[in-house]
Parts: sequence; C-alpha cells; structure tokens
Amino acid sequence: MAGRQSSVVLLMFTVAKLLFQGANAVTKYTVGDSLGWTLPPNNSLGYYDYWANNKTFLLGDYLVFGWTGIHTVTEVDNEDEYNNCTKTGIVIVTRGGVSVPLNANGTRYFVCSVGNPCEQGMKVAIKVGSGMSPPPPPLPPSAAPSLTVGSLLAVVPYSFLIFLFSYM
Repeated sequence: MAGRQSSVVLLMFTVAKLLFQGANAVTKYTVGDSLGWTLPPNNSLGYYDYWANNKTFLLGDYLVFGWTGIHTVTEVDNEDEYNNCTKTGIVIVTRGGVSVPLNANGTRYFVCSVGNPCEQGMKVAIKVGSGMSPPPPPLPPSAAPSLTVGSLLAVVPYSFLIFLFSYM
C-alpha cells in the first residue's frame, strides 16, 4: 500500500511541475509570420497591426524581425510618430534581422525608416501585457513556498485528483 501511495504522490508532483513550467514559457514571435518584415502584400496599411492584434504579447517574450534587402527596424516614441511614420527613432538594426525583447508593459511602435515602406504599411504597434506592473522578482530558494497538497488543488483539475486518490 505504501508503495502505491508513493507512486501516486510522485505522479502528482510530476504533473504539478509540468503545469508550472508551461506558465512561464517565453514566446518568440516572428513579425509578419512567414511574410517577415517586408512590404505587406498589396500595400495593406493595416497588415502588421492585424498580425499583432491576433497575438498576446507578455513580458519576457521576443519579437523577431527578419528581412532581406534594405530595411530597418526603428522604434519610435509614441503613437503620433508611428501614425506619421516619423523616422527619427532608435534604429535598432539596419541589416538582416534582430530579436527585440519585450521587457516592459505598454505599447511599443516599430517602423521601417528607409525610404517610404512605412507609408506603405511597414510598421507595427505591439501591446505588451495588460498594463500592470511587472511581477515581483522570484523568492530566494530558502524563502520559496513548498509544494503542498493544497497548492496542487489550485492547479490540478479536481476530477484528476479524485482519480488519483481513488487508487490510494
């Protein structure tokens, strides 16, 4: 009987570990998906905004801008500069591609600042997080709460727990 209980407890801890690992996953978003960072098809002015509005960007995620030819990734300060295709922001990179960390909540604005691709729709506004403050830093290992049956109840579906405890 004790061996069965140990196996069930080990299984519960394994399930809880897998659930917690998924909660902190970092996502790398390729801007424009397979199109990449280039002139949108048919000069679609809202192409990249449509792409971004169908994503949920969180702190710690990354944007990956990739392109061929002569383009840039320039971050401008605000919505007016974005809407007007102001080209005097921070030029992040001028060749090939770049990965940009999303390290603060809020909206970030990116445009291509070479020639007139921005005016043809090569720009994207990224809304990061929910506008809330970033989470507090993790506790040191000595202060971290231990995993208990009560904490498992918070993350493991009730029906799964009934199934596990029926074999104890």
